[in-house]
Amino acid sequence: MSHWVVVGISGVTNGGKSTLTNKLLETLPGTVKLINQDDYFYPEDSQHHVPAPGGLKTKIWDFFKSLDMERMEKDVLDIINSKIPEKSDIDRGVYSAPRSDPSSSSSANAVHYHPVLLLDGFLLYDHKGLMDICNLKYFLTLTREQCWDRRKSRLYEPPDPPGYFDHCVWPMYEAHLKRIEKMPGVVFLDGVGNPYQEVCKKILDLVKVMK
Repeated sequence: MSHWVVVGISGVTNGGKSTLTNKLLETLPGTVKLINQDDYFYPEDSQHHVPAPGGLKTKIWDFFKSLDMERMEKDVLDIINSKIPEKSDIDRGVYSAPRSDPSSSSSANAVHYHPVLLLDGFLLYDHKGLMDICNLKYFLTLTREQCWDRRKSRLYEPPDPPGYFDHCVWPMYEAHLKRIEKMPGVVFLDGVGNPYQEVCKKILDLVKVMK
């Protein structure tokens, strides 16, 4: 059985997934690794892509079939099934917990951590293998207006053609959200807020190992 704690950070485009994930990557103690779903898009000329509706001269990138999810799952499994180096306990933060008794030894209060694997992606939970692997599952949401306000200022490669948000991004997200709402164990977070403290505390509660 793997000692890794796998945390899914999913949700609406521009909902703050990467901001949250990167802060966790920087601040969580112990061994922490990240896999980003955006790294698994098929090449632009791949036959897996589907033409966009509405007469748009582009493909639907906000679509499960545009992603090589089998390769992503393999990479996740390779990590959580790999042997953890002995030094991982002190990679970024085995420390001594505060002691109420000054005479107690530091070794008795040392806190160690299970390693953490963060998964960042907008369609993580549509893949049953990844859904089952995740110990914690978060999903960030925005209203349509909030999402568009953020999306219109971002530059994508390839760029969003006019109408892409209305014909593809938002309809695909709404259909996705309806599926996620029926899935057990998913915690929904407001993408406008700052969920870092809540998520970090939950992860720390799960990964701490007293020795």
